[in-house]
Amino acid sequence: MEKSHEELLEAIWKADEEGDGSLDTVGRILPIKLQEDDLQLLHKRGLITRSAGRVSLTFEGRTEARSVVRRHRLAESLFATVLDIGADRQEEVACEVEHILLPELEEAICTLLGHPTLCPDGKPIPSGRCCGSKRTTTSTAVVDLCSLAPGERGRVRFIRPKSHDRLHRLTSFGLTPGTVVEMHQRAPAFCIRFDGMELALDRDVAEDIFLVRMEEGPARK
Repeated sequence: MEKSHEELLEAIWKADEEGDGSLDTVGRILPIKLQEDDLQLLHKRGLITRSAGRVSLTFEGRTEARSVVRRHRLAESLFATVLDIGADRQEEVACEVEHILLPELEEAICTLLGHPTLCPDGKPIPSGRCCGSKRTTTSTAVVDLCSLAPGERGRVRFIRPKSHDRLHRLTSFGLTPGTVVEMHQRAPAFCIRFDGMELALDRDVAEDIFLVRMEEGPARK
């Protein structure tokens, strides 16, 4: 499918999220100029329906749009949490990546990020096949902290906190990307050791910390 058509389907999806399927809203969201020819072609393909200045997705159209939106928001999440691309460029780069991201890479990114449900700006990320199976292996073997057994160690790759305050608290303890942690115990709280100290975490906090399991070797930052 042409890039412009994917952009249009994505804009219609987002307009539906706002509860306004008017062509004016779709045109406002669309990063390119809204073209009547594109609307007619999507209608002819059975991907949209039109009525009185409004447009909506058919079942087939929602399937296509859902895929585009998922790729876009996963890309934004990757840029924000792992690659540390500035917020001012996340949208721009994600708009390019969404059109070329292969399905296997999409699933790998989703698994790497721990199957996120929200993108950096709080919008929902449509789930994929890997989310239903809660796949936890990728080429980089990134898992969340809860996956470690007592005695296992891992190097923190990124932290995806549910709030900035939580991130600041974790980093104030020295728990940052690159830190090697060892799971000491899992109950009644997740107790980890790193850099000569111990830290007890609730499950909802531990689920936000992603790392790569480590083999033998001294724990160091």
